[in-house]
Amino acid sequence: MANSAQIVAIFAGALILFALGDTAVATDPEFFVQGQVFCEVCRTNFINRLSEPMEGATVRLECRGDNVGNITFGIEGVTDAGGNYKLKATGDHEDEDCQVTLVKSSRLDCQETPSEGWAMQPSSKITITKNNGFHDDIRHANPLGFTKKERDPACQELFKELQINPDSLA
Repeated sequence: MANSAQIVAIFAGALILFALGDTAVATDPEFFVQGQVFCEVCRTNFINRLSEPMEGATVRLECRGDNVGNITFGIEGVTDAGGNYKLKATGDHEDEDCQVTLVKSSRLDCQETPSEGWAMQPSSKITITKNNGFHDDIRHANPLGFTKKERDPACQELFKELQINPDSLA
């Protein structure tokens, strides 16, 4: 018959194995995608000193598999007072195309999406995997912006400063 010390040792060993087995269960990695949305008042489609951070704008992070309709992950978020958002993404999306897109402007005077040049489909591609050399769980998306229908008068000074011909931006 086993003595009480042996029973305690067996019980303690079983508890340790149970605890180790419980921590060995794999969990999906978590990532945080951060970025900014702004109102581009000069219609230049790049951030400049007159660009205004947009509070309350809605963005969407979406990951797709091989087929365009194969959405594997999606989440929406709203920007804070500084125009910043932070979206929590779960899972490893190494073989998927992930991007943040504009969904809805929070300003009636700045709700157009850019329709010229490189910004024809405003989105920011993002890599959401641990297998890319980044060890941090934060991913930084490129800034996105809505534009005003008409340029602000203050933009003329900016154009001079940057030596930009505003007619070449149309």
